[in-house]
Amino acid sequence: MSKLELTPPHLRFIRHLFISTHSNGEVTDQEPRKLSNGLESTAVIRILTLAAPTLETLSFVSTSPAVSTSSISRLFRTSFPRLRELSISGFYPFPSSPGKMPLLERLHLHGNRNPHGLLQLGGLDNACPSLTHLRVSGLSMAVSFSMELQDAFNGMENSPFPSKLPPRIRHVVVEPAHPLPLSGKPAALHVRDQLMMEQLTDLKSPEGLKFSFLPRAVNQSIPESFKKDWLARLCGAEACWMTS
Repeated sequence: MSKLELTPPHLRFIRHLFISTHSNGEVTDQEPRKLSNGLESTAVIRILTLAAPTLETLSFVSTSPAVSTSSISRLFRTSFPRLRELSISGFYPFPSSPGKMPLLERLHLHGNRNPHGLLQLGGLDNACPSLTHLRVSGLSMAVSFSMELQDAFNGMENSPFPSKLPPRIRHVVVEPAHPLPLSGKPAALHVRDQLMMEQLTDLKSPEGLKFSFLPRAVNQSIPESFKKDWLARLCGAEACWMTS
């Protein structure tokens, strides 16, 4: 990071960036870990700020709950004037700041099992007006989000909190998380998860909009998967946008 800070802005031309943070496993002394999380979050935010003016693709993965939400929230409030593709993994808040990502075309969100509210109040529309592709993965028991997506497809605006997609959207991809374990979970959770699957299976998108409902994800290393997709996209492959 110090090298980035010492580089003059006109020479700091970063077009593509992959960032991954992760916890170091079980820690018995909580104070040092809190400090580490704070330093980690500050470093991530600083790198993003320095790279933001020229970035075209960004993949950010955080497996640390203490870091992910605050870092992603700050990311969504940062101006990325050239960014066209963004992949996020972590417990994300919703993008809502107008004018921060005016050219963003492809957005992949992972890490919120039921992102209810993502399509409401026009937040995504305001934040990403050029969005053409949206992928939401890692869904589980997301009954309310499934209903929200259906309302957006139907164009229902008589709700107090109407759901809508950005005006240029052409393709929506949804991927459920790997199945809940059969034992150790209350039956009600399995019922909600199955209801989500049924709702998503029955979704019908409007004319001109492609909707892809993918099979359940298999257990995999999220940082490795996201990095693989990011590298593949740089080579022109469909990667996470391939649906058949």
